[in-house]
Amino acid sequence: MKNLAFASIGFCLIILSLAGCQNTFVTREETPLNKSVMSARLHGIIPLEPARPPASHAFNTPATPSRESFDGLSDLRYEQATLTEDATWRGTVLIKGAVVVAPQATLRIEPGTTVRFARIEGSIKKARLVVLGRIQCIGTAERPIRFSSDAPTPVRGDWGGILLLSTEKRNQFEHTSVEGAETGIEAHFSAFTAKSVRVTLSKTGVVLRDSIVSAESSSFSACETGIEVHDGEFELRDSSVSTNRLGMSLSRSSVVLTSTSVTDNARYGILAEECRLRISSGSISSNGAGAVVTGGEGQIFMTRFMLNKDTALQLGSARMKVNRSLFADNDRDALRIEDGRATVWGCAFRGNGGFNLYNAGREVVTAVQNWWGGDDEKSVSSKVFGGSQEPRSGTVQVFPWLSSQPPILP
Repeated sequence: MKNLAFASIGFCLIILSLAGCQNTFVTREETPLNKSVMSARLHGIIPLEPARPPASHAFNTPATPSRESFDGLSDLRYEQATLTEDATWRGTVLIKGAVVVAPQATLRIEPGTTVRFARIEGSIKKARLVVLGRIQCIGTAERPIRFSSDAPTPVRGDWGGILLLSTEKRNQFEHTSVEGAETGIEAHFSAFTAKSVRVTLSKTGVVLRDSIVSAESSSFSACETGIEVHDGEFELRDSSVSTNRLGMSLSRSSVVLTSTSVTDNARYGILAEECRLRISSGSISSNGAGAVVTGGEGQIFMTRFMLNKDTALQLGSARMKVNRSLFADNDRDALRIEDGRATVWGCAFRGNGGFNLYNAGREVVTAVQNWWGGDDEKSVSSKVFGGSQEPRSGTVQVFPWLSSQPPILP
């Protein structure tokens, strides 16, 4: 009987305990959140955090804004962001670190937009824009787009620049200014067009590697090197490359320069190596040396070489046709040829401080039907260096020559 009594008491305690637990569960289910959490736990599901907005809409601001980074004057600010969806920029945009346009995304920048890149003293992490997708940066003459550092007075290398990486989509820059960058616009295995673009005050204005680019009505100035092209295709029309330390450095590329002036570059206007080169209706003037072309082939047509301090045009192992061009008032030699692969005709030479034509090789150079500044044989031969002055040099064939300056030239 005693054991039966203890069993009855124990059974009652169990019933009371279960009743208390039921009351507890009811209390927790009073809110919808507790209901969803309990249901998830009962089914073995761990609830996730709420979804975050995509990077293209992120407004990344440091925990403690500072004058060095964000000054509160920008409409849109990014810090280490990736644009995974199409995005449009307008107003003033401030970038700290890098902004990457993903391969599936397009970045559109509206007229009048200013994109400023935060300057970080003493860091190799220079702010830059990297495009793997597509960029359409189209301003207007009245409302151009500007890329610059956030410094009051930008200097070379303040920010990294714009990098196009393996994007052959329809990338466009129109009525756009880029200043104060390490490399203004850089392209690797990419393609873009540029119209009315100004790149200035950068260490290198434009660098193209294995890329296809067409530019017109643009300027590249006040850089250490204005334009570099390696293993690519580049066409430049109605433009200027001026006041750089080196104007253009070209290697193993197909390059067309039409109605383009290369002027006032301190060391060289153009350095070209193993290129397919066509220069027409342009001017290569007032540089240290005008153009040095080594190897390759092409044509120089209706181009003015004037007021260069060193040799105006130097050709070495280059299969070049030089036709209907003017070589005038250069401080030293007008044209220097190191072999017999170049042919010169229909050109005009006048007022050069050195020789009009200097044959620096051992092969014969053909340079007939040119105007040498006069019709007198003695004056013509005195300004042409070849076998007659140095037996170890190749001769220069100049006869027949023109008796007057060709009318196509000024």
